[in-house]
Amino acid sequence: MGAVVAVLAAGCAVLAVVLPGGAVRPDRPDLEVALVAAASVLAALLTFGKSTGAKVSALVCATGAAGWAIYCLSADLGSGTPGSSTAVLAVAAVVTLVAAGLPRPVRWWLAVPLVVVLAAGTVAAVTVAPGLAVRSTTAPAVAAPPLADRVTATPWSWTPPSPVRDVVAAGAGVAVAGTAGEVTALDGPTGTVRWTYARPGAHVRALVPTPDRLLLLAVFAPGDGVEDRHHLAVLDAFTGAPVQETLIDDVHGPGLLAPTATVLPSLTYLGDNDFRVDALDLRGGSPLWSWKAPAGCVSPFALPASGRDVVLAPLLCQDRLSVLGLDERTGTPRWEHRLPVTRPSDEKADFYLRSSPGGGTVSLSLRYSGLASGENADVVLDAATGSLLSTMDPKAPKRITIGPVAVSERDESGKVTAATLDGGRAVDLAACPDRRAQATTPAAYLRLCGSPGGGMVVHRQELDGSPSSTLPISWPPVGELSGGLLSGSGRHALVTAGGRYRVVI
Repeated sequence: MGAVVAVLAAGCAVLAVVLPGGAVRPDRPDLEVALVAAASVLAALLTFGKSTGAKVSALVCATGAAGWAIYCLSADLGSGTPGSSTAVLAVAAVVTLVAAGLPRPVRWWLAVPLVVVLAAGTVAAVTVAPGLAVRSTTAPAVAAPPLADRVTATPWSWTPPSPVRDVVAAGAGVAVAGTAGEVTALDGPTGTVRWTYARPGAHVRALVPTPDRLLLLAVFAPGDGVEDRHHLAVLDAFTGAPVQETLIDDVHGPGLLAPTATVLPSLTYLGDNDFRVDALDLRGGSPLWSWKAPAGCVSPFALPASGRDVVLAPLLCQDRLSVLGLDERTGTPRWEHRLPVTRPSDEKADFYLRSSPGGGTVSLSLRYSGLASGENADVVLDAATGSLLSTMDPKAPKRITIGPVAVSERDESGKVTAATLDGGRAVDLAACPDRRAQATTPAAYLRLCGSPGGGMVVHRQELDGSPSSTLPISWPPVGELSGGLLSGSGRHALVTAGGRYRVVI
């Protein structure tokens, strides 16, 4: 009976080889898991031997397999992104060790409990182990407060448990990512903690809300530095409850994530500068559709940008250079912004696509030597319909979409020399010579500015031309700073969220 139990346990160890390994072990089969499974199988076979040497060898193999399986499980849990494979492996290896160490012959009343432990442990390992790395609290659903439009002189403050990596507007306020692998949601009007979601040992690589701010995409990298695959957790932005979780390709930052309200698009390289667009259902977790360029055309690479309910896809054909708005649920083209091509060229076409935080507008800058003219190559479009909202200065290549109003900037050697708000109003650069962060609302352009004395002010320029205003804000002494926010190169963020603006360092 002992040998039979050992064989059953070894079978579970083999099963672990094909089970998900999480972001820390994305490849199947994983070498470490396979070697431990092989050692468990060898130990199980040796338990059939009658000699003392066979019994001792079985015990040695089983001991080594159990020890290494437990080490692998501990390392996976410490990475913050475990799968179920090493948990099943540890259960199987320990049961194999116990079966190999029992005196012969093994009575049925000893073997049956071991089989029950093996079965229950395997089921628990598959269902429970991936969640052991998560520390979370949830909150009840509430109505979203209106988005702030003015900075007040009575701010709230919150002390994070670890240095801040990023902050985004989502749900009932803002979500903050910390360096310890945690995401904390703060209530907009009061600043109180609403919910938390943490994977201790992992690193937050991206924190991106959907345009409607109902869902929050948090991407975690394993703590051991593995860069092949990452763990995507889609969270309800109001309650913090996980909606679905999956593995995605390596994400270097939020610039490669551009969700719509319900799907996450990704790019797959097909060769010859042609990419396919794939859509993942954010709530269901399953692939929804794929789109590729029609025959005779290619879809070149572009940093993805999406509207509220459309996915943007670049297209280059013999007769046209286009950007398509693909319906988020079906992938069928809803609109096309087309520029005629008169002389096809081998030169690379450049697509600069950006979307506003709410997904209502998108800005496009298209560059290609074969264009018939430069007309409508720099535009702001309605994301839902593709209709032209405004044209932008083609000599101002730096396009910023930081809210419902786009900003076009000219810069020389990294210094902004002129800026224009969508609609043609010039930005008063002299009012904020030391800009740290910026945002737009339907009524104003706001900048967080450093003052000569070391403090901070928020400068508000009205879009209707009425007098601007400046509000000093209290700021703690600046200590040793390193790194920047995930969503930008700076250390400050000015985020228009429900209830208030957020200023982060």
